[in-house]
Amino acid sequence: MSDFNTLQELGSKTITSATHIPVAHVENILNKKFDQFQKPQFFGFVSILEREYKLDLSGLKQEFLFEKAEHEVVEESSFDIAEKSSQIKALLENKKVVYGAVGVLLFVLLLTLLSSIDFSSSDETKIEINNTAIDQAKKNLNIKPAEVNNVEDMMKNNDVESAEHGQDTQESTSDVEKTATTTEKKEVSKEPVSNAEPTMSLYFRIIPKGKLWLGIIDTETHRRRVETITKPLILDAEKSWLIVTGYGHLDMDCGDTTHKFRQDHKLLFLYEDGICQIIDKEEFKAQNRGKLW
Repeated sequence: MSDFNTLQELGSKTITSATHIPVAHVENILNKKFDQFQKPQFFGFVSILEREYKLDLSGLKQEFLFEKAEHEVVEESSFDIAEKSSQIKALLENKKVVYGAVGVLLFVLLLTLLSSIDFSSSDETKIEINNTAIDQAKKNLNIKPAEVNNVEDMMKNNDVESAEHGQDTQESTSDVEKTATTTEKKEVSKEPVSNAEPTMSLYFRIIPKGKLWLGIIDTETHRRRVETITKPLILDAEKSWLIVTGYGHLDMDCGDTTHKFRQDHKLLFLYEDGICQIIDKEEFKAQNRGKLW
């Protein structure tokens, strides 16, 4: 039997006579009517009950914080919807002016584009390119017999010079062969060396310590989503995230580092480049285009 069930069995009258808490407040606590309390008032009554009856009512506190966080999100979302509706209405009222301005702008751009295009130049360029390619091909294929004869004469002259300087030619040829062999050995001995060091892949996981409400925002697209989790949640560690929690009982795995949080109020986080840190409201709004959610 849980401590809260023990409290319910005592009844509102017994609890009121022992703690002097008004009956109406006791019944609201036993029936979990959290909307009837402010946070300081509720936590004060629960602390009296824990001290009087030696009970652990931390679960009841977490349920209260969870419900309050959901109400805050709904109220803020309603405000955003009303604000966007007014902006859309203003745009619709001025749509005729906007459409007219856009039409004139498109017309001017079209005239400017048409006037800047020279339709006659493209054909001339193609003809010049094709003629140049044809002339170059003709030059490459036009081998004259005289050039062949010159080559034969050069080879004969080289043979005569080689006969006159046979010994020097052999020595120089031997030196060239030795140099080439040494160079080949050096090239073969070279092996590519990789200096790349293995890097640890990014990893981001949220581990709740009970039922946990999360508000999650992608900082690049500013898309929001709400998750209520009781099991670990893995997010894309390559992205940057803004995170709101209903309360602060959770662990966060960022790569090979685990951060533990044990707080009874909601927390604001910024995850970026493998690092997760707690931020304040001003930093959160700066990252979220001036909004807290």
